[in-house]
Amino acid sequence: MQSLHHIWRYGLYALTLCTLFAACDNDATGLGADIMPGQDNVYTSTATFRLDSRSVSTGAVIANTSTCYLGTLIDPETRAQTKCDFLAQFNLLENYTLPDRSLMVKDETGKVKIDSCYIALLYSTFYGDSLSTMRIRAEELSTTNIMQENVSYYTNSDFSVYRAASPRFVQATSFAARDLTKNDYVLDNGNAYRAVNIVFPASLGQHLIETYYQHPEYYKNAYTFIHNVCPGFYFGCDGVGTMLRIESAVLDVNFSYHSKTAAGNDTIVAGSQRVAATQEVLQNTSVNHALPEEMLRDDQAYTYVKSPAGIHTEMTLPVDDIIAGEHRNDTINAARIMLRRYNLTDKSDLRLEPPTHLLMVRKGDVNRFFEKPNVADNITSFYTAYAAANNGYTFDNIASLITYMKLERDKGAGVMHDDADAVRQEKYAKWEAEHPDWNKVAILPVTLETQTNTTYYGTTTSVLRINPEYGMRSVKLVGGDGGHIELSVIYSRFTN
Repeated sequence: MQSLHHIWRYGLYALTLCTLFAACDNDATGLGADIMPGQDNVYTSTATFRLDSRSVSTGAVIANTSTCYLGTLIDPETRAQTKCDFLAQFNLLENYTLPDRSLMVKDETGKVKIDSCYIALLYSTFYGDSLSTMRIRAEELSTTNIMQENVSYYTNSDFSVYRAASPRFVQATSFAARDLTKNDYVLDNGNAYRAVNIVFPASLGQHLIETYYQHPEYYKNAYTFIHNVCPGFYFGCDGVGTMLRIESAVLDVNFSYHSKTAAGNDTIVAGSQRVAATQEVLQNTSVNHALPEEMLRDDQAYTYVKSPAGIHTEMTLPVDDIIAGEHRNDTINAARIMLRRYNLTDKSDLRLEPPTHLLMVRKGDVNRFFEKPNVADNITSFYTAYAAANNGYTFDNIASLITYMKLERDKGAGVMHDDADAVRQEKYAKWEAEHPDWNKVAILPVTLETQTNTTYYGTTTSVLRINPEYGMRSVKLVGGDGGHIELSVIYSRFTN
C-alpha cells in the first residue's frame, strides 16, 4: 500500500504541473481533494515581486567573428556614438598553385605584370545615412606581431600592437553606402552584395606573386601564408553617418599569362590570385562608444540594452523574498518576467531597431558563456525573442535559476535544515558579503546560430550557438528607478 501511495502522490504532482497556470489563484488552493486519498493534498499559491534593474556599461565582449563592422554612427534616439574598425587575416586554400613563372606576362623590369590589385569589402547591410561620404583606410599589419589562433580577442582590443609603425602597403578610398553610379536593380536588390573596392598599386600584387615563386613553401597553407607573406590588414574609417556590416574581405590580384587554345595556337589569358577573410582565419572588430552620461544614470524609470558591446540591463532577483516565510520549503514551479519596451520617440528612418533576442545569464558567467560555443541551458541561462504583439521580451520560466541560486547560497553558507532563523541569516550575511553578485543577472543582446533539418515528419530548427549581437541595435526597457518590473511566481507543496 505504501508504494501505491507514492504512485498516487507523484502522479498527482505531474498532473498539477500541467494545470498550474489554469488553477492558480492569489490564495492557497487545495487540488484533487475529491479524487485522491484524504491524507494528501497539493496546494498552490501565487505571488508577485518587484525587481530592481539598472543600465550597465558592457565594456567588452569576445570579438572572434567572421562578420565585422566598419564606420561611425550616432544613434538618433540617444545620441550615443559608436565607432568600429577591424583587423582581418586572409585564408589561403591548401595546394594553391599559379601558372609557371615562365608563362607569366612580365613588365619592362622583368617582374610579373599586374593588371589590377584591390581589396573588396563586401557588405549586404548598413546602418545610418546611405549617402554619407566616408573614407576607408587599409594598411598591412605588422609582420613581427601577428594575431594568434588560440587567443580570445575582445571588442576593446588595442589594435595598435598589431599595426606596423611603417606599413609596406597602405591605401585609402572614399565611399557612400549607396553608390549612385550603380543602377537601381543593384542598389535595391536585397540579396546582392555591395562592395567597397580599395585599389592598391601593382607593388602589392607583385609582392604576393613573386614570393610564391621564390618561396613556394610559404603557400603551403593559411598559417604559412599569414606568417611569411601577408599577416593581414587593418581597416579604419573616417567620417560619421554610416556603419557597414562587412560579410567578407577579398584580396584580388589580376595578371595575364601565356597559354594555348584548343587548336594549339598561342594566346594570352587572364588569371587571378584570390584570398579571402573566412571563418578559418581571424577577424576582429574593435568597438568604441561615446555614451551620454544620462544613459547610465540610476535615477530614471528605464534601462537600456544597446549593441555592439554598449549597454546592457542588470537585474537583481529577490531570492530572499521569494523563499521567505511560508514559502521557504515550497517548490517554485514557475517564475515569469516580462520586460516591456518603451516606444521610440524618434520616427526617422535612421532609428535603430531593438535586438531580435535577449539572453539572461548570471552576471559572473557572461564572459565564460561567450568564450566557447554555448547555448542556453535553461538553468542558469535563458534566451527569448522580441515579440511585437507584446512590445517586449518575456522570459516565461526562470524557476530553475531561482532554485539554483537558493541552493548555491545554502550550500556555500553552510546552512542546515534545522538552523534557527537568526543563525541562518547570520550565515547568509557572511556569504553574501563575499559573493555580492550571487543573485544578479545580465540581460544582453544576442544572435542565434541555428540549423534547420527537414525530415518526413516535418521541419525542426535547433540552436547551435548563441553569440553577442555585434550589429547596431538599441532598446529602452521599463525598469530602473521608478519603473515597474514584475516577477510572477507560482508555488506548490504537499500537505498531509
